[in-house]
Amino acid sequence: MPEAPFPTPEADANPALHALLARASVPPRLLHDPAPDAPALAVAVAAALRAPDHGGLRPWRFLGIQGEARARLGDLLAQSMLARAPETPEARLALERAKPLRAPLLVAAGAALRPHPKIPDWEQEATAAAGIMNFLNALDAQGFGCCWLSSPALQDPAIKAALGFAETDRLLGWIYVGTPAADRPRPVRPAVDGFWRDWAG
Repeated sequence: MPEAPFPTPEADANPALHALLARASVPPRLLHDPAPDAPALAVAVAAALRAPDHGGLRPWRFLGIQGEARARLGDLLAQSMLARAPETPEARLALERAKPLRAPLLVAAGAALRPHPKIPDWEQEATAAAGIMNFLNALDAQGFGCCWLSSPALQDPAIKAALGFAETDRLLGWIYVGTPAADRPRPVRPAVDGFWRDWAG
């Protein structure tokens, strides 16, 4: 199905708005080499740091996993699944091991939370999530594709510790990154009027 048209011709003509409105997640199976290089990733992280940040707590944390490290993470994910469900069949564990190998770069995105009298954990997580969205947009604008996924392993303290996150940190997702296939899907977007209303009091 074709992608929904932009809301206005002006949005189509404005490069920044065009990039935002054209962004779409790319399934990991459609992400291939090359992955972003260090300068491209630095731009994406810099964009993440522009997210709203009440109190200047800077909770954004990104961890890149590439090459053979992806297979080592796959082993950890299988171990995590086995600890949660000891009866898991080997075929299912093999699928878990293969997950990090689906894209050339996997990014573990998290939030470094700290006690604060005025800024609760949920707000710090929201700041980190806003940064992740900026990260995705910046990579997309540079020609790369991303897919932000979750899994039960994100809640596993052993996974968090193995990746070097602090005990008080929160893992918010796995971001699969690579160069998208030419025939990547373009989802149909809903009309905006179903998501906005005015309140008159």
